[in-house]
Amino acid sequence: MTLQMAQGNNATDLSSAITDAHGSYSFANLATAKATSYAVYINYQGAQYTSAIISLATKAVQQVNLTVYAATKSTANIAIVRATILLHTPDAQKGIIPVSELFIFRNLDNRTYVGSLNASQGKPNALRFSLPHTASKVVLGKGFDGYNAIQVNNGFASDAAVPPGDSQFAFTFDMPYSASEYDFDYTAVYPTVLMTFLAPPEIHASSDTLSSQGPFTTDQHTYTLFEGKALLADKAVHVQLVGLPTSQIVPDAPATTTSTSGVPWFVVALLIMAGILCVTGVIYSSVRRQAASMSNKNKSNGKQKTKQQVRGQGQRQQKVAPVKSANKAGESEQALLQELLELDKAYEAGTMKKAVYQERRAKIKAQLRALMSEKVTP
Repeated sequence: MTLQMAQGNNATDLSSAITDAHGSYSFANLATAKATSYAVYINYQGAQYTSAIISLATKAVQQVNLTVYAATKSTANIAIVRATILLHTPDAQKGIIPVSELFIFRNLDNRTYVGSLNASQGKPNALRFSLPHTASKVVLGKGFDGYNAIQVNNGFASDAAVPPGDSQFAFTFDMPYSASEYDFDYTAVYPTVLMTFLAPPEIHASSDTLSSQGPFTTDQHTYTLFEGKALLADKAVHVQLVGLPTSQIVPDAPATTTSTSGVPWFVVALLIMAGILCVTGVIYSSVRRQAASMSNKNKSNGKQKTKQQVRGQGQRQQKVAPVKSANKAGESEQALLQELLELDKAYEAGTMKKAVYQERRAKIKAQLRALMSEKVTP
Protein backbone atom coordinates (compact mmCIF):
# COMPACT_ATOMS: atom_id res chain seq x y z
CA MET A 1 0.00 0.00 0.00
CA THR A 2 1.34 3.46 -0.90
CA LEU A 3 0.45 6.69 0.89
CA GLN A 4 0.55 9.82 -1.26
CA MET A 5 0.54 13.32 0.22
CA ALA A 6 -0.62 16.46 -1.55
CA GLN A 7 0.03 20.08 -0.63
CA GLY A 8 -1.51 22.51 -3.06
CA ASN A 9 -0.75 21.26 -6.58
CA ASN A 10 2.25 19.20 -5.49
CA ALA A 11 1.90 15.49 -4.73
CA THR A 12 4.52 12.96 -3.61
CA ASP A 13 4.55 9.33 -2.53
CA LEU A 14 5.20 9.69 1.18
CA SER A 15 5.44 6.11 2.43
CA SER A 16 4.56 2.50 1.67
CA ALA A 17 3.49 -0.45 3.77
CA ILE A 18 2.95 -4.18 3.32
CA THR A 19 -0.28 -5.61 4.67
CA ASP A 20 -0.30 -8.40 7.22
CA ALA A 21 -2.00 -11.77 6.70
CA HIS A 22 -5.39 -10.15 7.30
CA GLY A 23 -4.79 -7.31 4.83
CA SER A 24 -4.32 -4.65 7.52
CA TYR A 25 -1.86 -1.76 7.13
CA SER A 26 -1.00 1.46 8.96
CA PHE A 27 0.70 4.82 8.39
CA ALA A 28 1.58 6.82 11.51
CA ASN A 29 3.00 10.22 12.56
CA LEU A 30 1.33 12.17 9.76
CA ALA A 31 0.88 15.93 9.47
CA THR A 32 -2.64 17.18 10.18
CA ALA A 33 -2.47 20.66 8.61
CA LYS A 34 -5.51 21.82 6.67
CA ALA A 35 -3.45 22.32 3.50
CA THR A 36 -2.27 18.68 3.58
CA SER A 37 -4.29 15.79 2.21
CA TYR A 38 -3.62 12.13 1.58
CA ALA A 39 -4.70 9.21 -0.57
CA VAL A 40 -3.88 5.53 -0.34
CA TYR A 41 -3.40 3.46 -3.47
CA ILE A 42 -2.21 0.05 -4.58
CA ASN A 43 -1.22 -1.47 -7.93
CA TYR A 44 -2.45 -5.05 -8.18
CA GLN A 45 -2.18 -7.27 -11.27
CA GLY A 46 -1.90 -4.21 -13.51
CA ALA A 47 -4.84 -2.29 -12.02
CA GLN A 48 -4.66 0.74 -9.75
CA TYR A 49 -7.05 1.06 -6.82
CA THR A 50 -7.26 4.44 -5.13
CA SER A 51 -8.96 5.73 -2.00
CA ALA A 52 -10.83 8.99 -1.65
CA ILE A 53 -8.86 12.08 -0.60
CA ILE A 54 -8.25 12.08 3.15
CA SER A 55 -7.79 15.11 5.40
CA LEU A 56 -6.62 14.65 9.00
CA ALA A 57 -7.30 18.27 10.00
CA THR A 58 -10.52 17.51 11.89
CA LYS A 59 -10.01 13.81 12.62
CA ALA A 60 -6.47 12.59 13.24
CA VAL A 61 -7.27 8.87 13.08
CA GLN A 62 -9.08 7.48 10.07
CA GLN A 63 -9.63 4.07 8.48
CA VAL A 64 -9.59 3.54 4.73
CA ASN A 65 -10.49 0.22 3.13
CA LEU A 66 -9.55 -0.77 -0.43
CA THR A 67 -10.95 -3.81 -2.20
CA VAL A 68 -8.97 -5.30 -5.08
CA TYR A 69 -10.04 -7.91 -7.61
CA ALA A 70 -8.43 -10.60 -9.68
CA ALA A 71 -7.66 -9.45 -13.24
CA THR A 72 -8.96 -10.64 -16.60
CA LYS A 73 -7.93 -9.80 -20.17
CA SER A 74 -11.36 -10.52 -21.61
CA THR A 75 -13.74 -7.74 -22.71
CA ALA A 76 -16.66 -10.15 -23.08
CA ASN A 77 -18.49 -8.60 -20.12
CA ILE A 78 -17.62 -4.96 -20.86
CA ALA A 79 -20.28 -2.56 -22.17
CA ILE A 80 -21.01 1.17 -22.20
CA VAL A 81 -24.04 2.28 -20.23
CA ARG A 82 -23.85 5.80 -21.59
CA ALA A 83 -21.62 7.64 -24.06
CA THR A 84 -21.90 11.42 -24.25
CA ILE A 85 -20.24 13.52 -26.98
CA LEU A 86 -20.41 17.30 -26.67
CA LEU A 87 -19.35 19.69 -29.44
CA HIS A 88 -18.39 23.16 -28.25
CA THR A 89 -18.62 26.41 -30.24
CA PRO A 90 -16.37 26.30 -33.34
CA ASP A 91 -13.26 28.48 -33.42
CA ALA A 92 -13.47 30.03 -36.90
CA GLN A 93 -9.94 31.49 -36.85
CA LYS A 94 -8.26 28.20 -36.02
CA GLY A 95 -10.76 26.03 -37.85
CA ILE A 96 -11.35 23.68 -34.93
CA ILE A 97 -14.24 22.45 -32.82
CA PRO A 98 -13.36 21.55 -29.21
CA VAL A 99 -15.00 18.26 -28.21
CA SER A 100 -15.62 16.67 -24.79
CA GLU A 101 -16.51 13.03 -24.36
CA LEU A 102 -17.66 11.12 -21.29
CA PHE A 103 -18.19 7.35 -21.05
CA ILE A 104 -19.72 5.27 -18.28
CA PHE A 105 -18.53 1.67 -18.63
CA ARG A 106 -20.13 -1.28 -16.89
CA ASN A 107 -18.14 -4.41 -16.10
CA LEU A 108 -20.53 -7.31 -15.49
CA ASP A 109 -17.68 -9.63 -14.50
CA ASN A 110 -16.43 -10.16 -10.92
CA ARG A 111 -12.89 -9.45 -12.11
CA THR A 112 -11.16 -6.25 -13.19
CA TYR A 113 -10.49 -5.90 -16.90
CA VAL A 114 -6.80 -5.05 -17.38
CA GLY A 115 -5.58 -4.50 -20.93
CA SER A 116 -2.11 -4.31 -22.41
CA LEU A 117 -0.61 -1.86 -24.90
CA ASN A 118 1.71 -4.54 -26.29
CA ALA A 119 1.02 -4.58 -30.03
CA SER A 120 3.61 -7.18 -31.00
CA GLN A 121 0.88 -9.58 -32.13
CA GLY A 122 -1.37 -7.03 -33.85
CA LYS A 123 -3.54 -4.39 -32.26
CA PRO A 124 -3.22 -4.15 -28.46
CA ASN A 125 -5.76 -5.84 -26.21
CA ALA A 126 -6.57 -2.67 -24.30
CA LEU A 127 -9.46 -0.31 -23.64
CA ARG A 128 -10.18 1.41 -26.95
CA PHE A 129 -11.88 4.69 -27.84
CA SER A 130 -12.99 5.94 -31.23
CA LEU A 131 -12.02 9.39 -32.55
CA PRO A 132 -13.17 11.31 -35.66
CA HIS A 133 -10.69 11.20 -38.53
CA THR A 134 -9.16 14.68 -37.93
CA ALA A 135 -8.95 14.57 -34.11
CA SER A 136 -5.86 16.15 -32.56
CA LYS A 137 -4.50 17.24 -29.17
CA VAL A 138 -6.26 14.56 -27.14
CA VAL A 139 -6.13 15.27 -23.40
CA LEU A 140 -7.07 12.40 -21.09
CA GLY A 141 -8.95 13.15 -17.89
CA LYS A 142 -11.01 11.18 -15.41
CA GLY A 143 -10.40 7.42 -15.36
CA PHE A 144 -7.00 7.52 -17.07
CA ASP A 145 -4.89 8.78 -14.17
CA GLY A 146 -1.80 6.64 -13.61
CA TYR A 147 -2.27 4.77 -16.92
CA ASN A 148 -0.79 5.09 -20.40
CA ALA A 149 -2.31 5.55 -23.86
CA ILE A 150 -1.20 5.12 -27.47
CA GLN A 151 -2.68 6.05 -30.82
CA VAL A 152 -4.31 3.25 -32.81
CA ASN A 153 -6.30 3.22 -36.02
CA ASN A 154 -9.43 5.37 -35.70
CA GLY A 155 -8.70 6.38 -32.10
CA PHE A 156 -6.54 5.50 -29.13
CA ALA A 157 -6.02 2.65 -26.68
CA SER A 158 -5.28 2.81 -22.96
CA ASP A 159 -4.21 0.22 -20.40
CA ALA A 160 -6.66 1.80 -17.93
CA ALA A 161 -8.43 -0.83 -15.83
CA VAL A 162 -12.20 -1.37 -15.54
CA PRO A 163 -13.16 -2.92 -12.16
CA PRO A 164 -16.51 -4.64 -11.54
CA GLY A 165 -19.41 -2.19 -11.59
CA ASP A 166 -19.48 1.24 -13.25
CA SER A 167 -16.42 3.31 -14.20
CA GLN A 168 -16.21 6.77 -15.77
CA PHE A 169 -13.75 7.91 -18.44
CA ALA A 170 -13.50 11.42 -19.88
CA PHE A 171 -11.26 13.17 -22.38
CA THR A 172 -11.20 16.19 -24.70
CA PHE A 173 -9.72 16.86 -28.12
CA ASP A 174 -9.70 19.37 -30.96
CA MET A 175 -11.48 18.52 -34.20
CA PRO A 176 -9.94 20.50 -37.09
CA TYR A 177 -12.02 21.16 -40.20
CA SER A 178 -11.31 22.93 -43.48
CA ALA A 179 -14.75 23.32 -45.07
CA SER A 180 -18.25 24.33 -44.06
CA GLU A 181 -19.31 20.66 -43.94
CA TYR A 182 -17.87 17.85 -41.82
CA ASP A 183 -18.67 14.16 -41.36
CA PHE A 184 -18.27 13.31 -37.67
CA ASP A 185 -17.45 9.61 -37.68
CA TYR A 186 -17.65 7.43 -34.57
CA THR A 187 -17.54 3.69 -33.93
CA ALA A 188 -19.22 2.03 -30.96
CA VAL A 189 -16.26 -0.11 -29.91
CA TYR A 190 -18.33 -1.84 -27.22
CA PRO A 191 -22.08 -2.55 -26.92
CA THR A 192 -23.67 0.75 -25.91
CA VAL A 193 -26.99 1.14 -24.12
CA LEU A 194 -27.35 4.87 -24.82
CA MET A 195 -25.33 7.35 -26.87
CA THR A 196 -26.04 11.09 -26.69
CA PHE A 197 -24.60 13.67 -29.09
CA LEU A 198 -24.94 17.42 -28.49
CA ALA A 199 -24.14 20.12 -31.03
CA PRO A 200 -24.39 23.92 -30.64
CA PRO A 201 -27.39 25.44 -32.48
CA GLU A 202 -25.23 27.39 -34.93
CA ILE A 203 -24.18 24.06 -36.44
CA HIS A 204 -26.79 22.26 -38.48
CA ALA A 205 -26.42 18.58 -37.54
CA SER A 206 -28.18 15.53 -38.96
CA SER A 207 -27.71 11.78 -38.67
CA ASP A 208 -29.17 8.64 -40.24
CA THR A 209 -28.10 6.61 -37.16
CA LEU A 210 -29.00 8.85 -34.23
CA SER A 211 -32.49 10.29 -33.75
CA SER A 212 -32.96 14.01 -33.15
CA GLN A 213 -34.51 14.97 -29.81
CA GLY A 214 -34.68 18.70 -30.58
CA PRO A 215 -33.23 21.56 -28.52
CA PHE A 216 -31.79 20.78 -25.09
CA THR A 217 -30.75 23.49 -22.60
CA THR A 218 -28.22 22.97 -19.82
CA ASP A 219 -26.13 25.44 -17.83
CA GLN A 220 -27.67 28.33 -19.82
CA HIS A 221 -26.45 26.80 -23.08
CA THR A 222 -28.70 25.31 -25.74
CA TYR A 223 -27.70 22.32 -27.88
CA THR A 224 -29.31 20.09 -30.44
CA LEU A 225 -29.61 16.66 -28.86
CA PHE A 226 -29.32 13.34 -30.72
CA GLU A 227 -29.72 9.86 -29.25
CA GLY A 228 -28.90 6.32 -30.25
CA LYS A 229 -30.00 3.31 -28.19
CA ALA A 230 -28.81 -0.30 -27.99
CA LEU A 231 -25.84 0.12 -30.33
CA LEU A 232 -23.96 -3.11 -30.98
CA ALA A 233 -20.17 -3.36 -30.98
CA ASP A 234 -18.49 -2.00 -34.13
CA LYS A 235 -21.61 -0.03 -35.09
CA ALA A 236 -20.60 2.96 -37.23
CA VAL A 237 -22.21 6.29 -36.38
CA HIS A 238 -22.09 9.37 -38.61
CA VAL A 239 -23.29 12.89 -37.86
CA GLN A 240 -23.22 15.37 -40.74
CA LEU A 241 -22.30 18.92 -39.67
CA VAL A 242 -23.23 21.78 -41.99
CA GLY A 243 -22.75 25.55 -41.66
CA LEU A 244 -19.32 25.56 -40.03
CA PRO A 245 -17.61 28.98 -40.04
CA THR A 246 -14.61 28.90 -42.41
CA SER A 247 -13.18 32.44 -42.40
CA GLN A 248 -9.43 32.78 -41.73
CA ILE A 249 -8.87 29.08 -41.01
CA VAL A 250 -5.31 28.31 -39.98
CA PRO A 251 -4.03 24.69 -40.23
CA ASP A 252 -3.88 22.96 -36.84
CA ALA A 253 -1.08 20.90 -35.32
CA PRO A 254 -0.70 17.15 -36.01
CA ALA A 255 -2.71 14.73 -33.94
CA THR A 256 -1.31 13.87 -30.51
CA THR A 257 -2.48 12.01 -27.47
CA THR A 258 -1.63 13.47 -24.07
CA SER A 259 -1.98 11.65 -20.76
CA THR A 260 -2.58 13.40 -17.45
CA SER A 261 -0.09 11.17 -15.65
CA GLY A 262 2.16 14.20 -15.01
CA VAL A 263 -0.58 15.82 -12.91
CA PRO A 264 -1.09 14.65 -9.30
CA TRP A 265 -3.33 11.72 -10.03
CA PHE A 266 -5.74 12.15 -7.17
CA VAL A 267 -6.04 15.94 -7.56
CA VAL A 268 -7.61 15.91 -11.05
CA ALA A 269 -9.46 18.98 -12.32
CA LEU A 270 -12.92 18.14 -13.64
CA LEU A 271 -13.26 21.27 -15.75
CA ILE A 272 -12.96 19.32 -19.00
CA MET A 273 -16.28 17.65 -18.19
CA ALA A 274 -18.14 20.76 -17.07
CA GLY A 275 -20.20 20.96 -20.22
CA ILE A 276 -21.51 17.40 -20.01
CA LEU A 277 -21.96 16.79 -16.29
CA CYS A 278 -25.50 18.19 -16.39
CA VAL A 279 -26.47 15.76 -19.14
CA THR A 280 -25.30 12.76 -17.08
CA GLY A 281 -26.31 14.18 -13.70
CA VAL A 282 -28.72 11.37 -12.81
CA ILE A 283 -26.06 8.69 -13.24
CA TYR A 284 -23.39 10.75 -11.46
CA SER A 285 -25.69 11.30 -8.47
CA SER A 286 -26.38 7.58 -8.23
CA VAL A 287 -22.67 6.75 -8.34
CA ARG A 288 -21.84 9.35 -5.69
CA ARG A 289 -24.58 8.15 -3.35
CA GLN A 290 -23.25 4.62 -3.64
CA ALA A 291 -19.68 5.77 -2.98
CA ALA A 292 -20.76 7.84 0.02
CA SER A 293 -22.67 4.88 1.45
CA MET A 294 -19.64 2.62 1.12
CA SER A 295 -17.37 5.26 2.66
CA ASN A 296 -19.65 5.70 5.68
CA LYS A 297 -19.82 1.94 6.13
CA ASN A 298 -16.04 1.63 6.04
CA LYS A 299 -15.59 4.42 8.58
CA SER A 300 -18.12 2.94 10.98
CA ASN A 301 -16.23 -0.36 10.96
CA GLY A 302 -12.89 1.25 11.85
CA LYS A 303 -11.32 1.12 15.33
CA GLN A 304 -8.98 3.84 16.61
CA LYS A 305 -5.70 2.65 18.13
CA THR A 306 -3.04 5.37 17.72
CA LYS A 307 -3.19 9.10 17.01
CA GLN A 308 -2.28 10.89 13.78
CA GLN A 309 -2.38 7.90 11.46
CA VAL A 310 -4.17 6.53 8.44
CA ARG A 311 -4.83 2.84 8.49
CA GLY A 312 -7.14 0.34 6.85
CA GLN A 313 -7.37 -2.98 5.15
CA GLY A 314 -6.47 -4.06 1.64
CA GLN A 315 -8.14 -7.27 0.64
CA ARG A 316 -8.27 -9.45 -2.44
CA GLN A 317 -11.84 -10.11 -3.40
CA GLN A 318 -12.07 -13.77 -4.45
CA LYS A 319 -15.72 -13.64 -5.47
CA VAL A 320 -18.31 -10.92 -5.44
CA ALA A 321 -22.00 -10.91 -6.11
CA PRO A 322 -23.16 -9.57 -9.48
CA VAL A 323 -23.56 -5.79 -9.64
CA LYS A 324 -27.05 -4.82 -8.51
CA SER A 325 -28.88 -1.72 -9.66
CA ALA A 326 -30.82 0.49 -7.31
CA ASN A 327 -34.19 -0.51 -8.72
CA LYS A 328 -35.95 -3.06 -10.87
CA ALA A 329 -35.50 -0.96 -14.00
CA GLY A 330 -31.72 -1.02 -13.49
CA GLU A 331 -31.79 -4.78 -12.93
CA SER A 332 -33.79 -5.28 -16.12
CA GLU A 333 -31.33 -3.11 -18.05
CA GLN A 334 -28.40 -5.13 -16.75
CA ALA A 335 -30.10 -8.43 -17.54
CA LEU A 336 -30.85 -7.34 -21.11
CA LEU A 337 -27.33 -6.02 -21.55
CA GLN A 338 -25.88 -9.31 -20.30
CA GLU A 339 -28.18 -11.22 -22.65
CA LEU A 340 -27.02 -9.05 -25.56
CA LEU A 341 -23.38 -9.72 -24.71
CA GLU A 342 -23.94 -13.47 -24.47
CA LEU A 343 -25.84 -13.43 -27.78
CA ASP A 344 -22.96 -11.67 -29.55
CA LYS A 345 -20.45 -14.13 -28.12
CA ALA A 346 -22.51 -17.13 -29.24
CA TYR A 347 -22.88 -15.79 -32.78
CA GLU A 348 -19.18 -14.90 -33.07
CA ALA A 349 -18.29 -18.41 -31.85
CA GLY A 350 -20.39 -19.92 -34.64
CA THR A 351 -22.79 -21.74 -32.33
CA MET A 352 -25.87 -19.86 -33.52
CA LYS A 353 -27.43 -19.46 -36.94
CA LYS A 354 -27.60 -15.98 -38.42
CA ALA A 355 -31.40 -15.93 -38.69
CA VAL A 356 -31.85 -16.90 -35.04
CA TYR A 357 -29.19 -14.40 -33.99
CA GLN A 358 -30.81 -11.52 -35.88
CA GLU A 359 -34.28 -12.33 -34.53
CA ARG A 360 -33.12 -12.49 -30.92
CA ARG A 361 -30.95 -9.39 -31.30
CA ALA A 362 -33.87 -7.37 -32.68
CA LYS A 363 -36.06 -8.46 -29.77
CA ILE A 364 -33.45 -7.52 -27.13
CA LYS A 365 -32.80 -4.15 -28.79
CA ALA A 366 -36.54 -3.42 -28.80
CA GLN A 367 -36.73 -4.24 -25.09
CA LEU A 368 -33.72 -2.03 -24.34
CA ARG A 369 -35.22 0.87 -26.31
CA ALA A 370 -38.48 0.57 -24.41
CA LEU A 371 -36.68 0.41 -21.07
CA MET A 372 -34.37 3.34 -21.80
CA SER A 373 -37.24 5.50 -23.05
CA GLU A 374 -38.87 5.08 -19.65
CA LYS A 375 -35.71 5.32 -17.54
CA VAL A 376 -33.42 7.88 -19.22
CA THR A 377 -34.42 11.52 -19.36
CA PRO A 378 -31.97 14.02 -21.00
